[in-house]
Amino acid sequence: MSISELNHFMTYVLDGWLLFSAGFVGIGFISFASRRIQEDIEAEALALAQSIEQSVEAAEAVSLSAVVAEEVVAEEVVAEEAVDEEVVDEETLDAARLEEVAVVSEQLAKNRGKQSDTSSVPVST
Repeated sequence: MSISELNHFMTYVLDGWLLFSAGFVGIGFISFASRRIQEDIEAEALALAQSIEQSVEAAEAVSLSAVVAEEVVAEEVVAEEAVDEEVVDEETLDAARLEEVAVVSEQLAKNRGKQSDTSSVPVST
């Protein structure tokens, strides 16, 4: 093998080594960038799920306070009617309270159903 042929061979070896190194570094960079993008997507999905959960909890608290306020008003109305009437039937009051409890239970069940429906967020990896 002559010096010229050896020079050409070494040029091809060095060019091949440079291409291999550039490819390796490129693949490493793409892998790193894709991992960071995936982590950002997962963090965004988690933040979205937490904000939805907080808004559902806030809505539930508001609806619960509205239910309690309605119950208090209903109890006041029942109490005023009892004062107006001279003879108050205990069974009628118990029936009214049971109806109020049934209404409140239905509203709470609806709120819990809505909460369980809206709190699940699909996350794809």
